[in-house]
Amino acid sequence: MAHCPFDKLGDLRDCLDEVRSWPNVMESRPGIFYIRRVPFLHFHIDKTGRRWADIREGGDWGAEFDVPAGASQALKQRFLREARRRYVTVVK
Repeated sequence: MAHCPFDKLGDLRDCLDEVRSWPNVMESRPGIFYIRRVPFLHFHIDKTGRRWADIREGGDWGAEFDVPAGASQALKQRFLREARRRYVTVVK
């Protein structure tokens, strides 16, 4: 499955800005994040328009996290909490 085009992530700008501010996180391409050299976070979208995040958890990819286009502020906050929780498992 191909990555979600960056132009389809505009509604997550505030979330992505926060992720960019975390120590050791680098954005190799817009919307594709690494911790040091380890892939950490990226997004997918399918033909039906379903959008989700793949977020590493420890040494493996954790469960997909659905982040539909136009997600509510509450859902975006849940996404950030989950991404932060998983971030901690990767930087250990």
